[in-house]
Amino acid sequence: MPQKRVVAVLAVLGVQLVAGCAAASQAQPAPPAAMAGAATQDGHAEADVSFSQEMITHHRLTIRLAALAPDRSDTAYVRDLAGKLVAAEQKDITQMTSWLRSWKAEVPDESHAGHDMPGMESGTNMAGMVSADDLAALKKLSGPAFDRAWLKALADHLDAGVKMAEVAQALGKHAPTVKLARRLVEEQREEVAALRQHLA
Repeated sequence: MPQKRVVAVLAVLGVQLVAGCAAASQAQPAPPAAMAGAATQDGHAEADVSFSQEMITHHRLTIRLAALAPDRSDTAYVRDLAGKLVAAEQKDITQMTSWLRSWKAEVPDESHAGHDMPGMESGTNMAGMVSADDLAALKKLSGPAFDRAWLKALADHLDAGVKMAEVAQALGKHAPTVKLARRLVEEQREEVAALRQHLA
């Protein structure tokens, strides 16, 4: 085959190959990772940052809720649960704070009251999260009335935390964050079920 003809054939094949690759690329749907936001070079995504920011605020509110119990409840279950929550939530806050600082991301201020939180995902359902008004109302109660209102507020609050953690499970890229989110989903679902049972 003459050299000019060989060159012409190769050129045609090259054009067809490029066109075929382009068509195949256009036909492929975007992978879930792309829709969730690509991971950064150090292995975390925006969903990981948002989760730590939101959950730190959520945990701080849980601690404020728990702090009301010792002086207002006469029930051992309520007082014991409050003490357990404070220790566990503070440990998580310390861990998530260290992640945010390592990513040079904002750590939520103590003054956040559960709304207008930094980095909140647009699809996150925050319904049920305890508010400053809820805390103020609980401060006026004591005894059985406090216990019932406190258990309901805590159940709704933890359920909101489960929804936040589910988002991180689905969209997170940072393995320790996803692991924490998974644990919180499991533990808080169990806790919510126990709280509902006490309210029944």
